[in-house]
Order: sequence, then C-alpha cells, then structure tokens
Amino acid sequence: MYTFILLVLCSLLSWITPIVCQSTCGTTQYYPTFSMCCSGVVQPRSGLKPSCCGTKGYDATFSMCCSGNIQPRSGIQPSCCGTLGYDAAFSMCCSGTIQPRSGIQPSCCGRIGYDAAFSKCCNGKLC
Repeated sequence: MYTFILLVLCSLLSWITPIVCQSTCGTTQYYPTFSMCCSGVVQPRSGLKPSCCGTKGYDATFSMCCSGNIQPRSGIQPSCCGTLGYDAAFSMCCSGTIQPRSGIQPSCCGRIGYDAAFSKCCNGKLC
C-alpha cells in the first residue's frame, strides 16, 4: 500500500522525485527508499545499516563484507582474513590463515602464529 501511495505522489509531485522517487541502477529503475544499487544489481534495503558486498545487500550492523563474502560480525574486534571473519582480539590473520593470538608478542611467521618473545622467524619458518 505504501509503495502505491509513493508511486502516486512521485507522479504528481515532481519536486520530491530526487528525494524518494525512482533512481536507476544499471538499466533498472528502483525506489531508493526501499532498495539500493549494489554493483548494478537492485537489492532490498533492510536492517539498521544497509550496505553492499559486491552485488549482495546486507545489514552492516550484524554482518561484514570480507572480500566479497558476507560474514557474521561477532566478537570484540570483528575483522576479515581473506573471505573469512574472525575476532582479532583472540586470533590473528597469518597470510590468509586464522591463527590463535597467544603469548607476550603474538606474531606471524608465514601462515603460522607464534610468540616472538620466545621464538624467531627465519625466511617464513620458525627457527
């Protein structure tokens, strides 16, 4: 019902057109009040923080975009490691691999996590 009323208002009152009436996404017309354009694809606008992840729509309040993949936003420090989500307060991303964050000086040696206070990394390998 609301969409019909909006459509009638937009056709009668041209001055509100830029605010709530149709926009173009690629070759498709859409209403920005209800939808959004995600890389040329119209997606429904939903949630508290409507956002795009490539051509997909999502709510950035509860999710995040990791290299084109929608992942849950969880933990103290939500972060991305490639296409995966993780909590950077307890884990770290080592060359695209999620590793536990532990020790005094958590560091990465290639894809392996280690404590730099007690070990050394030599050319991408623990030595």
